[in-house]
Amino acid sequence: MKHIVAAAALVLFASTGAVQAQTAPATAPAPAAAPQPRPVPGVSAAAMSAWLATQNATAEAVQMDGDRRYMRVTTDGLPWLLFLQSCDGDVCSDLQFSAGLAHAQVTADKVNAWNRDRRFVKAVYETPAAGAQPSAVAQFDVLVPSGGPEELTDQLAIWRSLLPEFVRLMTVERPTAAPGS
Repeated sequence: MKHIVAAAALVLFASTGAVQAQTAPATAPAPAAAPQPRPVPGVSAAAMSAWLATQNATAEAVQMDGDRRYMRVTTDGLPWLLFLQSCDGDVCSDLQFSAGLAHAQVTADKVNAWNRDRRFVKAVYETPAAGAQPSAVAQFDVLVPSGGPEELTDQLAIWRSLLPEFVRLMTVERPTAAPGS
């Protein structure tokens, strides 16, 4: 019996040794690749101004109103403001396209109809002060991707298509009902 136990121990030892001999020594894991810096989303005022020029727009230098940065822009003969928001230094991660319109024909009903019937560009009715004309402000908020101002082509196209429509609808007198209607 002693021989059987000794033989079993020898077989166990031999098989364990064989397994160890076949196993490659443990190696240190390969170093992880250094994380690539993620591009910061946003755009500088200078880059935005240069890009707007390529889009047949005229942009003036950045101005300040308190802590708000903005540029006066003209496209297709219509003036508007571009607010540069959520800025970290000179890089701003979101923008607001904005246009105000004061006209005797602007009404809260027209602004409400605009907001009900359209997406993206929203309007706010501003109750006139005594002796002033009623006004409305159209606004389009845009997040800036990390690819630069060229990534804003679609947003600018939406703004440029809706701004003239906004001006037209806010300044046109409502048709009066025909007699007997």
